[in-house]
Amino acid sequence: MYIKVSMLLVALWLTGCSTLPENIQLPEGTNLVSYPQAASQGEQVIGQMVRWGGVIAKIENKPDATMLELLHYPLRSYGKPLSGDESMGRFRVYVKGFMDPMVYQQGRSMTFTGELKGLEEGLVGEHTYVFPTIESSAYHLWKNIQRLDVTGIHMWPHGYGFGRYPHFSRSRVIIRGSNTRHYGNSSPAATTKPKPVARPARQER
Repeated sequence: MYIKVSMLLVALWLTGCSTLPENIQLPEGTNLVSYPQAASQGEQVIGQMVRWGGVIAKIENKPDATMLELLHYPLRSYGKPLSGDESMGRFRVYVKGFMDPMVYQQGRSMTFTGELKGLEEGLVGEHTYVFPTIESSAYHLWKNIQRLDVTGIHMWPHGYGFGRYPHFSRSRVIIRGSNTRHYGNSSPAATTKPKPVARPARQER
């Protein structure tokens, strides 16, 4: 009896883990364009739907919309980006209205659904970069369990147009827990006071 109940609970848990959040679900049979397809098939896929996710690298509020720049990562079965030390590239998302940069901070994970609008040229640091760009119809901000330090990843484009992929260099990526309060270079060892050393009691002669 206990075994059957345990198996049922595990099955329910797995079902819940594989379910997409309602706001980024799409009708069954929707043809979704992948990031590599957007980079290689050009105008053939403009206007089609995507479901992409990643880690926020930049957010910029404009008069009528908010532009977010994300490092692209593949999605888990339940829609959350599987972030790591390598990314296929970056993309931009335009969301209507204002989004608070204190909430949608650099390093937070998000997943978007929307329409592929094409390519947009911009800069990553001092490097020219061509971003696949989507207009968001819905999005999901994931809980701040971990934050990815996107400054540890460097990428630059190799040519222009849909037919060429952005290139990236491998580098260390730092995962910080959500309770981290200090983001500078100081370490806990530098801010912890040394413990006093116990000295033997002086014996009277």
